[in-house]
Amino acid sequence: MTKGKSQFVGAAGQYYVCYELARRGIHASLTVGNAPAVDIVAAKADGSRSLSIQVKTSRGAYRRRRYGREGCEWDVGAGAIGKHSPTLWYVLVDLQKGSGQPPRVFIVPSLWVSEFVLPSFSRKVFFLPATAWELTEARWDRLVACLDGEPESDDFASHWPEERLVRWGVSKA
Repeated sequence: MTKGKSQFVGAAGQYYVCYELARRGIHASLTVGNAPAVDIVAAKADGSRSLSIQVKTSRGAYRRRRYGREGCEWDVGAGAIGKHSPTLWYVLVDLQKGSGQPPRVFIVPSLWVSEFVLPSFSRKVFFLPATAWELTEARWDRLVACLDGEPESDDFASHWPEERLVRWGVSKA
């Protein structure tokens, strides 16, 4: 894909996420390249709390079989390695190009991405197995909970669900 087309894919994902946040009464501002690790700053309507969102968009993220599992995959870049916070989230968008379906969106704690991607990867990708979809797909409530300061949000953002995610060096069940 040419650079110009990939920029449109990324922009489509970012604008879609802003739309979904605004629908939920959350202020969302695109950083438009001014913050390399953050695409969107989201805040409560009263401005009392905010969080950072990194959006990764794919024209077709679905993989029938990758790493021995069904799931979806996004390029995330080397900047994801080791960078996590309970207030930094990834919103992974699958545009499902050509399917006639609306985008699929997965809300994922930055911890998951930062610990999945290893420096040794030639291509820095994050793979979300189907076993974790129910925890993440269209879970906008996770971002709302983070903005509301709910302790469960920090717990979720700081936990690696071993039974659901691929972790390198650990065989699957």
